[in-house]
Amino acid sequence: MSRRTSTTGVDRAAVVEVLRAGIGVAHLLGARRALGRPAVLGRVLGVRQLSQSTITGRAGTPEAHTLGAVVDAVHGLTMVPLALFDRQSRRFAVRQVWIATLLTVLEVALVGTGRRR
Repeated sequence: MSRRTSTTGVDRAAVVEVLRAGIGVAHLLGARRALGRPAVLGRVLGVRQLSQSTITGRAGTPEAHTLGAVVDAVHGLTMVPLALFDRQSRRFAVRQVWIATLLTVLEVALVGTGRRR
């Protein structure tokens, strides 16, 4: 059994990418109600999450998931200054830090340590 599949036969990588796609859709729907910078950021991030989900899911390689984790970690880091210094975008940025952290952890968990057993 591969590291990607649990004992119940569920493809964990597919679950992570479906979650990511759902987050992307939520960003796009939320951007419809938002105003200003959070609306623009929501649209951009919605498209990015959907694209990343599709690309990573189709590739399905450990390298793709590692790269996805890096993208999520960098995204989370870029949201910290926004959360600290931009009052209008603070709530949005804090949510993004949490989402990016969750997705980074999930992607890393899929790949593991990278050592062969």
